[in-house]
Amino acid sequence: MLVWLPIAIYGTTVALGLVLGWYFLSEKRPHQGLQLLHLLTGFGGLEVVMLVTSRYRANQELQDIAFIALILLGFAAFTGLVAAILAKPRTAALGPMLAAHAFIGGSAFLVLANWAVNAAG
Repeated sequence: MLVWLPIAIYGTTVALGLVLGWYFLSEKRPHQGLQLLHLLTGFGGLEVVMLVTSRYRANQELQDIAFIALILLGFAAFTGLVAAILAKPRTAALGPMLAAHAFIGGSAFLVLANWAVNAAG
């Protein structure tokens, strides 16, 4: 059942990201606690994914899927940080950066879900 822990954590992260995206599209300012929780579950989930996927090193296919998921999760974290850092000086670029962050993060979640399904059974 340890396989589903990263899915639970990243499911929460994706849900928080959807809420933050709704705030962005409605041009409202989200509570900083939501942003902090999204950041913490994202980075904390990245470490959980590394720890959980390392237990399945015997299966090369699972290891390859986990590697792809980790690369995508790292890119999602990077694009989210870049979007947060450049939010004030370049507000026109914020929308495309957040869209890239959401696309990469969503793709990473789907790859991670594929890994979990294959690892569970």
